[in-house]
Amino acid sequence: MYHIVFSADESYIKYTAVLITSIVFNTNKHQKMRNEKYYFHILSNFVSNKNRNKLLKLQNTLDKLFPCEIIIHIQNDNDFINFPNSGAAHSLKIPYYRLKLSLIFNKNIEKCLYLDSDMLCMCDIRKIFTIDLHNKIAGVVGDLGSKKNKIKYIENNKKIIHRFDENYFNSGFLLINLKEWNKHNIEQKCEDLASKCYYIKAADQDLLNAVIKPQHQLKFDFSYNFSTVAFCYVICKDESKNRLNYTRSEFNIASKNPKILHYGEKPWRFLKSYFDYNNKNINDHWWQIAENTPIFNRELLKNKLKTNTHLLCAGLGQELLKATLKFNLFKIYFLIKRTNDDSRYIYQAKKIQDNIFGVCCILGTAILYARNSNKNFFSVYFKSLKIIYHFKKYANKSRA
Repeated sequence: MYHIVFSADESYIKYTAVLITSIVFNTNKHQKMRNEKYYFHILSNFVSNKNRNKLLKLQNTLDKLFPCEIIIHIQNDNDFINFPNSGAAHSLKIPYYRLKLSLIFNKNIEKCLYLDSDMLCMCDIRKIFTIDLHNKIAGVVGDLGSKKNKIKYIENNKKIIHRFDENYFNSGFLLINLKEWNKHNIEQKCEDLASKCYYIKAADQDLLNAVIKPQHQLKFDFSYNFSTVAFCYVICKDESKNRLNYTRSEFNIASKNPKILHYGEKPWRFLKSYFDYNNKNINDHWWQIAENTPIFNRELLKNKLKTNTHLLCAGLGQELLKATLKFNLFKIYFLIKRTNDDSRYIYQAKKIQDNIFGVCCILGTAILYARNSNKNFFSVYFKSLKIIYHFKKYANKSRA
C-alpha cells in the first residue's frame, strides 16, 4: 500500500490530477505485486462537488490501469491559528496542512510520501517506498536556493535567531517515517515554534527544517526533487558555500535522469521555460501528461490556449538583459513603470533563442515582481547583474 499526500486548494485540483496521472502512467503494470494500491490523499480547505465528481471519475479511470483511491481531507484554517501568514502561506494556511498528518493516518501506516502539486513524476514511484529510512524521520532533498534564510522568534522574552545551514531541504518532497514523526512529536514542535515566530519566510519548510535535525534526515539524490530552474543554471556546494548541497558531479548525474520534476515556472502558465539534458522543453513533459489526464484534460487544454505568461516574462527579460549589459537604468525604470507596451514584448519573445529563453524568463519575473512590490529600478538592476553573472558562469557546467 502506497500513501501519497498532496495539498491543493480548489484551483490546484486539476494540477494535482496531472501529478496523480503521471504517477499511475509511470507505474510498471507488469511488475505489480499482490494487494498493491495507491492511496492519494488530498489536503484542502474546500473542494466543490463538481471537482469531487471529477476526482471520482479520475479515480475510476486510473484504477483500471493500477489500483488506486483518491481521498479528500478537508481541514480548517482555524486549526492553524498559531501559524503565521507569511511566504507561501501569506493568504492561505494550506502549506501548513502537511504538519497535521496525524489527523489522517492511523498508527498502522508506517510511511507516506508528501509531494507538492506542481511536480511531475517521471519514474515508478513505488521504488521510493522501498528505500530504508534507517529510523530517520524523513527522506529529504536539498533545496536549490541560498541557505542564508533564518527564523526569528521570541522565547523567555528573548529574541532568538535560528539560522539554517547546508542541510536545508525542500519540503515539496518528504518521505516520512510516521512512527518516528510521531515519536519525535514533529507536529507539536512545529506549532510551538510557529506560535513564537515574528519572522519566517518559507512557512512550513522553515519550520520543518528547524525541527527535523540533520541527524534525523536521510538525504536523497537531487533527482527525487529536481527543481526545474536548475536546468537553466545551478551553483553546487563545491563551487560556493550555502548553495545546492550536492557536488557538480552529483548534480550532473541527477540532471540526466530526474525522477520527479518540481516546477518553479508553472507549466500551466509557462508553456516554455528551460530545456533538459536532452534539449527538450521541460514544460512539454508536463503537457504531454496533462493532455492525457482523464476528465481534466479538456479544461487544461482550454486554458493552455489563453496562456502567454512565458512570452511576456521572456520578452521583458530580454529587454532587461540588454539594458543591464548597457547600464541603461532609464530603460529598466521604463520596464517597471510602463505596462501599456507589454504586447510588443510578447511578440519579440517568439524570436528568443532557446539557449537564453530560460534566463530571460527569470529576468522577466524580476520585472513583474518589481511592478507588484513597488521595487525601485536600482534593486532590479543589481538583481539582474547577479542573475546574468551566475548564468554566464554556471549554465554551461549544467550541460557537462
